[in-house]
Parts: sequence; C-alpha cells; structure tokens
Amino acid sequence: MTRVSTKLRQPPDSERLFEQALAFASSAQVELAALMSRIQNLSEEKPMPYEQIRKAYSFPFPLRPYQVERLNAHCISNLAGLYWEPGAGKTAGSTHWALFRSLEGKADQWVVVMPPILLDQWAAWLRSVKDADTGESVTVTIYRGSPKQRGQLDLNADFILVSYQVFKNDFEYLYNFFQNRLIGGICDEAQALKNITTQTHKAVRLFFEARELSLLTGTPISNPGDAYAYIRILAPGCYRNQHHFEKLHVGDVDEYGKVTEWINLDLLESNMRINTSRVIRREVQDQLPPVIYTPITYRLDPAHEKLYKRIAEEKLVEFADGREIDAISAQALRTALQQVVINWGEFAGDSSLVPAAMDLVYEVLDELAPSGKLVIVANFIRTNRYLLETLAPYGAVAIYGEISPKDKQRALQTFINNPSCRVLIIHPLSAGVGVDGLQAVCSDMLFLEAPTKAPTFHQTVARLDRDGQTQSVHCRVAIAAGTVQVRMFKSLLDNDEEINAVQGGYEDLKEAIFGN
Repeated sequence: MTRVSTKLRQPPDSERLFEQALAFASSAQVELAALMSRIQNLSEEKPMPYEQIRKAYSFPFPLRPYQVERLNAHCISNLAGLYWEPGAGKTAGSTHWALFRSLEGKADQWVVVMPPILLDQWAAWLRSVKDADTGESVTVTIYRGSPKQRGQLDLNADFILVSYQVFKNDFEYLYNFFQNRLIGGICDEAQALKNITTQTHKAVRLFFEARELSLLTGTPISNPGDAYAYIRILAPGCYRNQHHFEKLHVGDVDEYGKVTEWINLDLLESNMRINTSRVIRREVQDQLPPVIYTPITYRLDPAHEKLYKRIAEEKLVEFADGREIDAISAQALRTALQQVVINWGEFAGDSSLVPAAMDLVYEVLDELAPSGKLVIVANFIRTNRYLLETLAPYGAVAIYGEISPKDKQRALQTFINNPSCRVLIIHPLSAGVGVDGLQAVCSDMLFLEAPTKAPTFHQTVARLDRDGQTQSVHCRVAIAAGTVQVRMFKSLLDNDEEINAVQGGYEDLKEAIFGN
C-alpha cells in the first residue's frame, strides 16, 4: 500500500498568517455589511420584517420571541442558515423568511428540497398559511410520482416541494424550467449537502447560485471538516477553495490521509456564524422536561457469544498477511460484527434462535404496558426486517431504507393514530431527521444499534424530545458486552466532544449519561 506523508506540508509562517488575515478580513467584511444593513433599516423607521410578514399573511400561530429576533436579522440577507435544533421551529422560521424576501421582490416562487418523508408534512404546513387580503392559502405542488406524472405537474405554484433524489434525477428539466424565473430555495435537513463531492451538493449549489437560499439543519457538522460545505454556500468569501480551507484548519493527518488534528477552530466557528443563527432548544424552551439517558449493558447467550467470536476471528484472518487495518476496513469490520449482535438466527442458520437483545425489548414493552409506545432504533436492514417480523404481535411498523416513501408515511401515521400499534422501528437516517408528531404519543426510545456520530444520535432522540412533548423522554442505549458495540458507544461520546468544540450547543452526552 502506498502511504502518504504523516505530516501535511506546512506553509511558511508569513504565508499562513496571510491566509488567516484574508479569512478574518472576509469574515469581518460580511459581518460589517450585515451590521450596516441593520442600521439602515432601523434609520428608515420601517416596520421590522416580522411585522410586515404578519400583516401580509395569516399563520396558525405566532412565532416565539427568539424566532422573531433571529428572523428579523436573517431577512436582510439573501442567504440564511437556520442551524436550529430539532423542534425549535426551522420550518416556520424559514417560511417567514421566504415570504418576506418575496414581499421585497426577491423571489416569486420557492423550490423546497427535503427528504421524501417530509413532503406531506411541509405541504400541510404551507397550506395553513393564507394571504391576509384574500384568505386564500399559498399554492403548493409536491413534485413526485413517476417521471410521466412529474412531467404533468403544475410548476407555477408558490412553493414546489421535491425530494433530494428527485431533484438530482430531474435536475436538467427543473434547471431549464426555472432558468429565467425569479426563484428562491430552501433546503431542509441540509446535512445532505455536507459532502461537496456529492451530486446533491453540486446540484443545489448550481441551481441556486446567485439566488435566495436558506439551509435548515439542527446538526450542520459531524466533524470540523464538514463546515466547509456550508460556509462555501452561505459565506463564499471566507475560503477560495477547499485547499485554502485545509491550509488554515488541518494541522496533521495520519498515514492514510485522515485528519488527526484540526487547528484555528475559533476562526472556523466564526465563519460558521456568518449569515447563520444557532438555536439551542433548551435555552429557549426551558419548559421541556429533561431527557433521561440509560445505558443498558447485557450479555449475549453463551452460544451466541461463541458464534460472535468465531466470526470476529474469521474477519481478522483477512488481515493475517500483515496488512494494516485502515479506517475503511475497520469500519467495514465494525459494521459486519454489529449485525451479528441482533441477527443471531440468520448468522447461525437457525431462525428459531432469539438474541438476548429481544429479552431487553420485551422487558421495556412490559414496563410500558398496557398501552405505552416504544420507538426502537436499528441501523441495518436485516435487523429492521427481523424486528418488524418478530414484533408483529405489538402492531409494529417500520421506517427504513427499503420501505417506500408512501409506506413510510403510512407507518408514521399508524404509529401516531392507532392505539394498538405500540412499536415503531426506525433507521436513524430514514426517520431520525425532520419527522414530527411522535412526541404527541410516545416518550420512550431504545437504541439497539446506536450510531457513532453524535449529530445523528441527537437528531434521532429529537424525534421525541421536541416542542409538544409533555413527558421526560427516556432514551435507553443497549450495549452488548464483549462486542464491538462497547467501542462504538465510546466513539459516540468522543465524537460528541469534538463537535461541541466547533459548533457548540449540544448537551454533553457523557455528562448527561454518566452524570460527570
């Protein structure tokens, strides 16, 4: 294997200082422009943006003071990053921003891009917004269906809602249709854009270049390197390119090119704030009951543990020729082994075998009996399939990768509205973002396979811990002793600590779980 140098070439001190000076100057220039615009707005004694919006449109409810304050600041710019924690009102806030920009003549239509499971939720919200003079709702088109059906949809609505995947698939058609129109955009769950090499990021950046654009996410970054993707869109003057970003913020890498040290994090944090606002839910919604985190360590059945160890040894034999386990192969190894923890019967070739994890599931359901509901979180398709089949007597429904968008919506509504449906099984990336309504019927969650990225974990818990929740959310994290899950749980806590150094605002998981 060809190895790269363990140390990045460091620029001379004078060059490095110059690069930092450029970045600080760019940041200061953007912030100064925003300040001057605010001063000008006040000096002209115009009504504040929120007042103008509420005069032109009627809404189901007023915004809260913290939302109004941030909205008034955002409305001066064509770029807005609402980095508000789940449940803090990103949807309502961004809608107000968009309508104000329309009142200012900056956009006639809005294209809103999001995960498919949120399409109906967004449509219901927008249709509740009415013109104050006519009483008519703003018009909405959900751009979905077969290619033929999509081609027949009316794209002259005030808001066009589309999933990220369909947006990419139909990019050329949509780009040409809206090319000469005055449009703006909103990207919900904008963590989908954090990798600049993906077609999703490239499509959004090209489509909304020099246009109005708001990014919505409660979890912008999973590591400091993700910040560049957001800054590139919302504060493009900060860095000339990714190489410039890395020269300023990468201190060291390992032999495989993985960053091991990030530097100048104060500058990075400052640039992340340009044209953005951060809302920490518990700072502004202190009425929310606390989350109770309970790690539950359990042991596999002796025969299951023996099988797990044998499979682990077989996997490690692949590296017995002296090859080192790099980051990619280590992740593949962890992924393979974690699937053995729940899916004992499949790996043993005996479907009658029941893993110890199910005893834990039944104990929690008995504790919540007779009618308490439980959200179970699992990462793998084979695990979700197994749980869905095994928990059928509890009316289980599921939201994960191979479930169609229509069936995901049906599962969500069944869990919320049907008392006999006590279990919802979710994948963190399929239902761990944006989904609302679960807090009205449930306050208990069980992670059988926990993610190792803190933002994903926080987003998933926030499906229950959000505005409207009246009970203390009880989040249980199952950890199978003697398995890879122990190390993965530690990785989750370590990642949480690293993210807080740049982004800030998350509840410290280590303290919340262990009390120190």
